[in-house]
Amino acid sequence: MSFGVILATHAQIGCALLEGAEMLAGKQERARALALTENKSVAQFEAEFNEAYDELAAVYDHVVVLCDIYGGTPFNVTSRAKLSGKQLTAFTGVNLPIVIDLLFSGDLTPDEVRAHVAEQAATSVQEIKVELAAEDEDDLDL
Repeated sequence: MSFGVILATHAQIGCALLEGAEMLAGKQERARALALTENKSVAQFEAEFNEAYDELAAVYDHVVVLCDIYGGTPFNVTSRAKLSGKQLTAFTGVNLPIVIDLLFSGDLTPDEVRAHVAEQAATSVQEIKVELAAEDEDDLDL
């Protein structure tokens, strides 16, 4: 099953995530980044969301939405879309590893998407631990 992806975020976060992912995965026709900016009303953002959903739903088997923060406007717009009957799988807490994983995984069912996102969410945020090299070593011990 193929799926389209909507990144629904505040400011240009989704646009930057998509741009970063495309550095690795190439141009993504099946992804849309929607930015809620201070110059855009909620109604305008919701109209953009619905347009992106309709475009992707016409081409792909299902649509996956990734939002930035739980309870924010992009999350609320996504929730209203689900409540209105739009068939989509949605998550909050988007990050670049999740976007990249989904863009490299084009043929997943909604349940497989859920598993991929859960796996990436569990491993994508980790503390960086490094040790300084001894004075006579040139490299960091990572």
